[in-house]
Amino acid sequence: MEDMRSLNKITMRKDPIGTEPQSVCYLCGKDGKTLYRNLVDHLFGAPGEWTFKQCSDPNCGLIWLDPRPVLSEIGKAYQNYYTHGQANNAQQTRLARIIRPVLHTMSIVLLGLRVERQRYKRMYLDQIPTGRLLEVGCGNGKRLARMQALGWDVTGQEIDPVASEYVRTVRGIHVHVGPLETMNAPEKYDVVIMSHVIEHVHDPIALLTTCYQMLKENGLLVLLTPNAASYGHRKFGVAWRGLEPPRHLHLFACKTLIQVAQRAGFDRNQCWTTPIGADGIGQRSLLSEETTQGGRQLITTRDVLRGFWFQLAASQVFRADKNSGEECVLMATK
Repeated sequence: MEDMRSLNKITMRKDPIGTEPQSVCYLCGKDGKTLYRNLVDHLFGAPGEWTFKQCSDPNCGLIWLDPRPVLSEIGKAYQNYYTHGQANNAQQTRLARIIRPVLHTMSIVLLGLRVERQRYKRMYLDQIPTGRLLEVGCGNGKRLARMQALGWDVTGQEIDPVASEYVRTVRGIHVHVGPLETMNAPEKYDVVIMSHVIEHVHDPIALLTTCYQMLKENGLLVLLTPNAASYGHRKFGVAWRGLEPPRHLHLFACKTLIQVAQRAGFDRNQCWTTPIGADGIGQRSLLSEETTQGGRQLITTRDVLRGFWFQLAASQVFRADKNSGEECVLMATK
């Protein structure tokens, strides 16, 4: 164990991630106070120690990484990242693999979350007529394939060429490889979706501005992102799964998401939170300190049980506080 830790430290010293300061709030320009310091990437083994700050203005409250990776170096933070492969980076014990789906289904049924779960999986577009849909940061294309099966004319955008090739060859879906702003679509989209993307980008307003430009009049942008005001963040603090330094550069709550959308040109915005996914937060928020070695995640039976109980507790909190859900949902209309 000590040898592995020493090896990891040596590797981190050899290939550090270049950084730049982000001393003031991205949204309002106010100073920030240190929220967490000396954080390391237990999840995927990216090098460095990291600090999160929070805006001192109570009307804002944005959380950001300072310093943050420079754009040219950010790829070093994703070398072991799970999203863009066919399988994720998590490993499970045999018993955990058996009981995890059982407890997940049980919690959804017991808590009456089946309808919410279906809406979540459909990106809350269940009442929207199908049309042209673009997913920004489509990863391995699982969500695109689901939306296509529901009748949407889908296209993906992804910067990872390996993931893009997988979506094209295995799922048969067209994907633009490269930054969103380099995409030349033949016509505008009815809907643009993104899930857990905005927290990763250096300039969220620019990202949403590009989305705005790619939408038809009255088109919809729907995005999901970790909720910085969630019950999970309050409970787990520095161990909260949603922090994920150094890949998460900004952490939002509904009020800050709406500010970003407004500055990108959207003037009809709704934002709410959802308790869906709390079991995963409960499983993984303490996982980093207890079971990760060398950037690999090991999910044990204890983790699965903790996730189940946390889902029950978080759902009870959510009934009294609708802003405490584990993810924010932004729906913005052009």
